[in-house]
Amino acid sequence: MIILGIVQVSFLTTWSRPVNSLNLILSLIIFLVAINRYRQGLWWAFGAGCFLELYSFDFFGLTTLALIITVVIVNFLFNNFFTNYSFYSLTISGLMGTLIYNLLIFLVDELFILLGIATQGIVSAALFFQNLIWQTVLNLMILYLIFFIFHFLIGKFKMDLSRQIPIE
Repeated sequence: MIILGIVQVSFLTTWSRPVNSLNLILSLIIFLVAINRYRQGLWWAFGAGCFLELYSFDFFGLTTLALIITVVIVNFLFNNFFTNYSFYSLTISGLMGTLIYNLLIFLVDELFILLGIATQGIVSAALFFQNLIWQTVLNLMILYLIFFIFHFLIGKFKMDLSRQIPIE
């Protein structure tokens, strides 16, 4: 997790658009939830969120809270609306997870501006939605890459994905 965080904070943010909008940690957390590793996804969301808070310009705790809420919602959607672990369910989970995470951060930032707690947002709304589109596309590409690598390993090592972890 720390290596992913360092890569995301140190390298990806310094590249030009659209690569700088890639969120490796969010992609990995969504993938963990999609393969029924809900508790592990929650721990990763908490740990990665705390690490990313150190480098975030948002209010402290917002990134961690957004990651945890994203994990809970994606897990709820995956357990109640998707019948199996497939490419299509991963696509919808990745799409919803990226949208939920970014919209939570954007809406809280805008709420703080309206309440007078903050004077200005991090980015304009137009730039936010451009970055959101790019981040969604790039996160889905990373999820597909992880998906195919994981399926290659499942075939090679005969891993069991039938274990279900209920929401507690």
